[in-house]
Amino acid sequence: MTDNRSRSPLTASVLAVAALAITLALGAAAIARPQAAHAAQARDGHTVRYQGYTVRVPAGWPVFRLTSHSHTCVRFDRHAVYLGTPTATQQCPTDPLGRTEAILVAPRAGGQAAAAGNLLPTTSAGAQATGRSVARILAPHVIVTATWNRDPGVIRQALSVPSLRSAGARFTIRRAPAAAVRQRAGTRDHALLRSKVKAGDEYTGLGFDACSTPSQSQMSDWLQSPFRAAGVYIGGTNMACSQPNLTSSWVSDASAIGWHIVPIYVGLQAPANSCGCAPISPGSAASEGAAAATDAVSRAEAIGIGPGNPIYDDMEAYDRTTKNTTAVLAFLGAWTSKLHANGYVSGVYSSDGSGIEDLVAHYGTSFAEPDDLWVANWNGEESTADSTIPAADWSDHQRLHQYRGAHTDHYGGAAINIDSDYIDAATAGAGTGAPVTGEPSPTPSLTVTPMPNGTIQAAPSWRGEAGIASWQLEGGSSPSALTPVGKHVRASRATVSVRNSYSYYEVLALDAQGRTLGTSAIVATPAHVAMFGKRVYVPRRGQGGVPVACFELTSCRIVLKIRYGKRTVRSVKPQSVAAGGGVAHFMLSGYWHKFIARHSSLPVTITIKSKGAGRISQAMHLVPYTTSGRRPHQSSTPSAQIKLIGGMEFVSSHGSGGVLAACVATAPCKASTTISARGRIVGRTGQETLGAGMVGYLHFSLTPRGRTLLARTKSNQLGVQVQISSQSGADGGASASAVSVASGQVTLAAF
Repeated sequence: MTDNRSRSPLTASVLAVAALAITLALGAAAIARPQAAHAAQARDGHTVRYQGYTVRVPAGWPVFRLTSHSHTCVRFDRHAVYLGTPTATQQCPTDPLGRTEAILVAPRAGGQAAAAGNLLPTTSAGAQATGRSVARILAPHVIVTATWNRDPGVIRQALSVPSLRSAGARFTIRRAPAAAVRQRAGTRDHALLRSKVKAGDEYTGLGFDACSTPSQSQMSDWLQSPFRAAGVYIGGTNMACSQPNLTSSWVSDASAIGWHIVPIYVGLQAPANSCGCAPISPGSAASEGAAAATDAVSRAEAIGIGPGNPIYDDMEAYDRTTKNTTAVLAFLGAWTSKLHANGYVSGVYSSDGSGIEDLVAHYGTSFAEPDDLWVANWNGEESTADSTIPAADWSDHQRLHQYRGAHTDHYGGAAINIDSDYIDAATAGAGTGAPVTGEPSPTPSLTVTPMPNGTIQAAPSWRGEAGIASWQLEGGSSPSALTPVGKHVRASRATVSVRNSYSYYEVLALDAQGRTLGTSAIVATPAHVAMFGKRVYVPRRGQGGVPVACFELTSCRIVLKIRYGKRTVRSVKPQSVAAGGGVAHFMLSGYWHKFIARHSSLPVTITIKSKGAGRISQAMHLVPYTTSGRRPHQSSTPSAQIKLIGGMEFVSSHGSGGVLAACVATAPCKASTTISARGRIVGRTGQETLGAGMVGYLHFSLTPRGRTLLARTKSNQLGVQVQISSQSGADGGASASAVSVASGQVTLAAF
């Protein structure tokens, strides 16, 4: 694990240079054969053969033969080809993280036995990067493990397969048999057996964590050290090091001689992370967190670590932007809830300047907080005190502290590269302890998390209640006037996505007959700001505009920044956004107008900050368009339920477009739009639902006449009349309000 916050740039540079020197030295010594080294200089790559299997990789990739270089660390965060079986004595640094394009070709001696301890695909699709990050191929004499990140095409070409999804063999992670899970006495002496560790034991004292699990021999040697706890990586889509030693026998033996195990799972990381790791998808953060916990449980059970034990998610350091914080908390809340549902203790490792600070900010709320907290702060202090965490929080033997980063220690003749930890928390042992259920809660709990696109993620849970069949979410503008939001959702759903911006929410837990088992406390929606749409239209001359709305704020002033890669396109001074939603305007320089004009669509990141509502970022596209002459008259008349937001709307070459509107009612608006020009209808929408308090586009298609009228305008500006008929109500039934009509004069432009 890496404490990115604590490591100084100088230290990081020194380590990077040292790691590069070691890699180059080993790579030069371990090239498969002279002719392969010669071919490596060729522009089109070089061919590597091993036991009848051939791969062709880029010229710069080193090739490591593990038989002759047994200490080589098989790690998948660097471009390389490894030939042979990872050894029990491989020497790995502590900080490899994430995956890139790399290949391991191992002998298939003893059937599939050679696969043990190497990377396996995750058991839950939602726990891994989109499109996966690892595949396993069974060949006649070898097992090939291949990883990738941004360039899977390199691996497809190297392995000569058309698809990595279809190429991978199916591997099932099997739970260790009961005999392997139990501690084995056998010939061990009585003194050692008296010190064996049980599942879920609390431990106070020194520990360490290493990227690759030490061998049984090394663990025995290190009984001479002051450490009695060892962090081991059990899986995750961003785990970089192979684990040839980590088996159920290793867990059983280590527990029997007194080692407390700290299982680590390296799942998806913050959406914007510095390690280049596979990220959380903000819109699916909770489901991904639940999937990660499911996968972690499968891997823990496979090595004999059963319920009652802790599993710690490794959430590396990140910038505390609204986007990152929102996604990470949704992920970790679901991680904890799912682990609890499976009877495991939930732990989280992170830097005190990012993940820990975010968790502390939600301590004691309805958020599903982890049981134990592992703080990365390399201050050299052998204690669990940290200025970021109030003394009363996680105070009952619930903390771990990684106080020193990568270094090599020697004990009993064995050298291991480690991070050092001080521990006062739950640890794991072989077998099953008392499944974690916690004290049953008297009522359900609910976490409400606003998303950058204006939707709300609601995460219900109820610790200790087993009879829940479904959830019913309720929302409203007042705590005393909450009504059902959508239909019942299955109890197995980790989150409910809501396209209504209500000020208050609660959740009802229902049994199989639909009867209410309990109701949560009413939760107020946090103040937040949101952006809408995927495109921002930019004229050759004049202002562009981003649809924006602020929620739960009495006044809304925002700062807007647009970036193209690492370059700032535009940074705008504070401006006000109208109540109920509006357009944040910006002007571009002549350079950027010309730059964008050369592209049909320019991908950018737009960031909006608002005092009291934090910061959000969204990926959008700047789309150029051109008009000339005077703009037609524009006006709008809102109704009690809905209002027009934009005065300029945009139409594609196929005649499709959208009218930007806001539902200002206290219930969803069911809206139908009619567009007229020169006395004739030239476009209309079907009935579309716009969430209460939400801004969005009502999509239309121009008729052939409408497309002709727009195409014949010399200015690319067609003045039209827009009418939006809206009926507000949760379901459009008897409780729905009367129809109201908003109207306006709007300009259509082609892009």
